Amino acid sequence: MGCQEQEKELFRQEFESDIRTVKEEEKLIIGAVMNGRVGKRRDGYEEVQRGHGFGIRNEDGDYLLEMAQSFELACMNTWLQMFDMYLITFENGGVQSQIDYIPGRGGDKSNVTNCKVGGDGF
Repeated sequence: MGCQEQEKELFRQEFESDIRTVKEEEKLIIGAVMNGRVGKRRDGYEEVQRGHGFGIRNEDGDYLLEMAQSFELACMNTWLQMFDMYLITFENGGVQSQIDYIPGRGGDKSNVTNCKVGGDGF
């Protein structure tokens, strides 16, 4: 958030390059503050996010979902239904957001039994 588009693009290129180095048969779980919001809507991303996110998707959330889809990843912390306090990872001036995501190989979704932030949401 707040970065120039050129900075974001450089990060995205490096991030995707790093993902490509992981062999498909290896487990891949990414813990990252992505600063995007994927929200609850699934529309076209059913294999990537289950609809248990928090809030409304933004442009950076679109990128995260598109990237996850292209690498056959799933945002694990949108796959399980949790109380909002276990999803919210940022609050400022009374505005709450979920900006931390845990993408992992989509085939591993059934192995995920819990995926949440701390009990107070932070």
